[in-house]
Amino acid sequence: MRVASGRFTGSNLDEALTAACNGLGARLGEIHYEIIDETAEEVSVEAVLDPAAILGLFLSEAFAAGELDLRAHLQETEEAIVVDIEGPDTTLLRTRGGEALDGLQYLANRILDGRLPEHLPVHMDIGAFKAQRADELHRKAEEAARAATRTGRPQTLAPMTPAARREIHLALADDERVETESEGRGFIKRVVVRPRRRR
Repeated sequence: MRVASGRFTGSNLDEALTAACNGLGARLGEIHYEIIDETAEEVSVEAVLDPAAILGLFLSEAFAAGELDLRAHLQETEEAIVVDIEGPDTTLLRTRGGEALDGLQYLANRILDGRLPEHLPVHMDIGAFKAQRADELHRKAEEAARAATRTGRPQTLAPMTPAARREIHLALADDERVETESEGRGFIKRVVVRPRRRR
């Protein structure tokens, strides 16, 4: 069972924090702690895993390992952990419709899934890149719907990440002319926009 918090004791603060890190499977930079009891013989702390700190460490290490000049700014809202990435190398994350950015977001969510019993979803962006990308995907969805309706034939879009496919499906969810379906295997699949059969 994954544990996200607990009370830990040691003969001094360092030992209590070592016990907390061992008990939570974390590094010191990934926890918040509060001293709840301190005597001459022992110190007790209440420690909790901090999802934003876990993400911050993961991203800084990933950027360093890839020799990327990037910085991540994290903010916790009521709905999500919002990560805005900036730096000279953001172009690498934006290529191919943001596949690398979507992949990094997917990894970040999986890391938190493995460490915490529950957590807010992680949303990553580079400025307003995803909003602009969503507008572009909505235009493509509408073009495919018009073509499918006009020709009576399915329209197959280019391979996309799950996030991009979701935008296409949502854009056409209420369109009575067409229906959408993802086809393919693995992470990258195609969306097929089909004319809806008349009943």
